[in-house]
Amino acid sequence: MRENEYRKRKRGGGDDDDQAEGEKSDGRGGNIGKSEGEIEKEVTEASKRIEFGKVKLGGGGEERNEKKKKLSKEKELEMAKRLEAAKKDPGVAKKHSWKAAVSRAAGDKVHDDPKLLKVSMSKEKRRHEKNAERWKDRVESKEKVKGEKQQKRARNIAERIDQKKMRKIAKREKKLMRPGFEGLKEGYINEN
Repeated sequence: MRENEYRKRKRGGGDDDDQAEGEKSDGRGGNIGKSEGEIEKEVTEASKRIEFGKVKLGGGGEERNEKKKKLSKEKELEMAKRLEAAKKDPGVAKKHSWKAAVSRAAGDKVHDDPKLLKVSMSKEKRRHEKNAERWKDRVESKEKVKGEKQQKRARNIAERIDQKKMRKIAKREKKLMRPGFEGLKEGYINEN
């Protein structure tokens, strides 16, 4: 009972109890005579057809779930150079320009400019060298810190050993002292 009231309140029709469920619209229009299950089914079907971020072009109805393998920059540069050579033919140039425009409109990136690819490769190479240098510095500093910690540990251990020896010596000297007298025991009292 409470669940039905909550649903009615949530939908906005809390005060019309005499209305049968699924008979009339809930005030939003277009759902007269349909049950909740049918409405939900329609909504899910409609949401399957909506695709955000990509524009579907062409009549190719096949759905591909697998991604294309990303080519390396060197291979892309080689292909772009071959394409530049082939673009001298107007038919090939027009065909490629249409293909590139369609793929750009669909949201794909088109790598067909050799100059930009060279710049991108050089940037990537510089970034790689910089990161390698940073990593080398990091390893060196880590080794340095490690060495310092080991030296400190060795010093502390040697210091502790020395302190232990000194405590033993002090304890032994304390045993040699006679109670009631100052100083060390050098012999018997009545001996002269």
